[in-house]
Amino acid sequence: MTKIKDQLDALLKKSPEEQIEFEAEMLALQFLSLVDQAMAVQGITKKELAQKIGTSASFITQLFRGDRKPNWTTLAKMKQELDLDFKVHLQSDIDQMIREHLEDYHNKWVKTKSYESYQGQEISRAVLSITDGSDYAMAG
Repeated sequence: MTKIKDQLDALLKKSPEEQIEFEAEMLALQFLSLVDQAMAVQGITKKELAQKIGTSASFITQLFRGDRKPNWTTLAKMKQELDLDFKVHLQSDIDQMIREHLEDYHNKWVKTKSYESYQGQEISRAVLSITDGSDYAMAG
């Protein structure tokens, strides 16, 4: 069994170049996912987006299928036409912001003693798991 697992692991292991290409594809898909959401909200088709940014509908289709990756100029044009505001944050910064917001919410909740109104009641709470494995609970 171990031999089969080792062989499977070897087959699935990516070279450094393959890993970089994979990361590039994931970044492109993250941006395009936001573009796709904005298009859905605004009722804009891929053909209309292509016209707005001065490219072909087939190019837009290739981008959304993952056959091609958008360059920065294409993303900037999409940003402008769809009135998007792309921001790039490190995951560690996002995790820190989440922790700070949860701590602030908890401190306000404790300070106002809002929890006292829930004594004797079953309280459902949302638990947020941060990527480092820590769990943070938010009551309410």
